[in-house]
Amino acid sequence: MIKIKIAHQQQANKPIFLLRTGAIECGNFQYDGRYKEKFKFLFEKIAGLAHTKPIDGVLDVSLYKYWDAIRIYDDYVLAKWLKSISASKIKQFAEEAEVVLLLDDIKHEFKRAVGLKWKRIFQESDPNNPNTPKQAWQIL
Repeated sequence: MIKIKIAHQQQANKPIFLLRTGAIECGNFQYDGRYKEKFKFLFEKIAGLAHTKPIDGVLDVSLYKYWDAIRIYDDYVLAKWLKSISASKIKQFAEEAEVVLLLDDIKHEFKRAVGLKWKRIFQESDPNNPNTPKQAWQIL
């Protein structure tokens, strides 16, 4: 089963995956919330737009960039001293930018869900307990 790596949580040093079922997982946390059906659709859309191939069942789109005209010129044309760009390369940039825009909604909902779960755990636990997570990323 393929899963899509959408980001990497820096503090916990864990990847964040979007699953075909619409769930999002990162370490011990799994999101099965209100947008699960929407995320199922986004999984298929992202998988269709991705220009990279899955490696060991993981399609990594976490390093995709948002390409606009200035970035294309600065990071691609100027960096490689090109006089022109092929239509297929422009198409790839456009698809990559669309994936980045789709990932923004998913990441925002993931952060919201992690924050809510952490808040619930923190309120129900003893603040003097050293194992109580002090920040949201610690529940991952």
